[in-house]
Amino acid sequence: MCRRHLWLPGAISFIRPLLVPNVMAHTEWTLRALDGLGLPMTTRIREALTLPALVLTVALSMADEAEAEQETGVTLDRWWLTQRKRADELRHSRRFPLLAALTGEEVPDVDGLFEYSLARHLDGFVALVEDQTRTRP
Repeated sequence: MCRRHLWLPGAISFIRPLLVPNVMAHTEWTLRALDGLGLPMTTRIREALTLPALVLTVALSMADEAEAEQETGVTLDRWWLTQRKRADELRHSRRFPLLAALTGEEVPDVDGLFEYSLARHLDGFVALVEDQTRTRP
């Protein structure tokens, strides 16, 4: 949805949320999905907010990139080509030996970064649920 509506990530706030039925219905749906796992409501509401926050963080970066490309006419690939000399200078300055070891294949695209972030978040959530299950009487 955020790809189709680039304005959406900037319109959603977790501090001052829009109190509209569709947003509240989504939160309710998430809480219902977490119901029965034995998690306290505090944990469930945090999870119901954390997962969309992860999505929106990546979506904001995607929206910023789309806006930058529209304003400048320069694609991300073309921008990186213009930055290559400076990036190589910094990587090979001996100040950043670990970054100098990168070949470029290790750096994920936005989708790859999102998939990795989501997987690690879900791994942690699974561990939390398993821990709660073990400690429950």
